[in-house]
Amino acid sequence: MGPGADTAALSAPVIQLAAQPILAVLATKRGDGSIQLNPIWFDLQDGYIVVNSNTRRSWPANLQREREATLLLVDRDEPERYAQIRGRLIDANPDPDLQVINRLARRYTGKKFRALEPGEERVTFTIEPVKITGQMI
Repeated sequence: MGPGADTAALSAPVIQLAAQPILAVLATKRGDGSIQLNPIWFDLQDGYIVVNSNTRRSWPANLQREREATLLLVDRDEPERYAQIRGRLIDANPDPDLQVINRLARRYTGKKFRALEPGEERVTFTIEPVKITGQMI
């Protein structure tokens, strides 16, 4: 995975904000064009945003269909400080060993992820930042 020509580099203040274990709000576009918002766990890895989901949820289908999403990060200690990261999906991989979701769970809860429900499958998405806006970043 190499960065694309129109990739946006994450600034030090955005990286610092993203290092906090805060929920991001993920915006995806539904098939009818309306916007779906979901609070999600995320992490940064080599300048990319990494998220993970149950394949039964609707936002992963939106992301895979449209190949784009926007994440909103709000500083919990200074709510006027935020970053909005518009990105494009560059990779989607199954997480059968729960490696990624366990890493995210430890980041947010300090523990491994819960036991999967029967038939539950996890998938990891890698999102490349395209445009970053915000305040105090």
